Amino acid sequence: MPEIQRRVAQSLTEYMEIVDNLSPTTLAGLWFRGHSKCEFRLVPGPLRDFTLTTDGRGQPIREGQSVRSSGSEVTGVNPERMLAEFKRQAQPFIDRPLTNEFEWMFLAQHHGLPTRLLDWSTNALVALYFAVSQASEMNGDGTKACEEFLDPNSDEFRDDGFAVFVIDPGAINNTICKEPDPIDISAFPNQWAHYLDPVAHIGKAYAPICVTAPHISPRIRAQSGVFTLHGANIWPIDYYTILRPLITKIFIPCTATIKIAKSLAKLGINRSLIYPGLDSVAYDVSATERLRHSAEKAAYFQSVEEDLAKPNRRKRSRKR
Repeated sequence: MPEIQRRVAQSLTEYMEIVDNLSPTTLAGLWFRGHSKCEFRLVPGPLRDFTLTTDGRGQPIREGQSVRSSGSEVTGVNPERMLAEFKRQAQPFIDRPLTNEFEWMFLAQHHGLPTRLLDWSTNALVALYFAVSQASEMNGDGTKACEEFLDPNSDEFRDDGFAVFVIDPGAINNTICKEPDPIDISAFPNQWAHYLDPVAHIGKAYAPICVTAPHISPRIRAQSGVFTLHGANIWPIDYYTILRPLITKIFIPCTATIKIAKSLAKLGINRSLIYPGLDSVAYDVSATERLRHSAEKAAYFQSVEEDLAKPNRRKRSRKR
């Protein structure tokens, strides 16, 4: 399988150096998505949980039966049915008319309904914030983990770090549907209507495409939000052989979590920026206090170690 482009960073400076050295192939620029665990893959929520119903020959299988061949049929939650029900129940709460089904999809995604959309950002720092804000914390030096990740023969799905994916939307769309730029599907809903029910139009809506959304909410605007829209196939974007060379995966060890969180805080990249509102203010105040406490605790125990290491302190200890 072709390799994705692997990169590693242990600081905000290293991360930005990587971003600066990535060049898009079109004027569409680059898109970024942060994952709190490096083992996560690029697939929307409703396509992550599915059950095999047939083997590769189309024969029904028993519940829990192991299937090794490809080409199996699957079942799972139905994104289109959920969107239709959301639209029915949301009508009384809509304060402005939505002009087409894609606007409804973006609105539903914004309010947490699982859809075939996967969120990305044109802002590299916003993506890094999403990754680090939920990442685990580890002590030690992450150099070895970074070296292992860079080895093309090693597993790219690690549990000791988080990651930011970078894609070239123009190159992906050109590969999938011969479009050189991200697609404004809300502006051309009839042309792309097959992606509203891709299973029924599997020949035309099989693979994911890169799309832009109208700024129907301050949150989408604040997050510089853009999306990939998945078709009938359940594969993650980073599984497609033809797309893997167009993806960069930046691995960051969990030993750098606190350091990078502090660096982002200094730049004002926080929850209040991305999710404007009092809930975010409360979250940021709490997060800042946790970082301060962590620094104070580390400084205290460092001073204890330094005090115990002083020669006169060791002499006094022996006299006792």
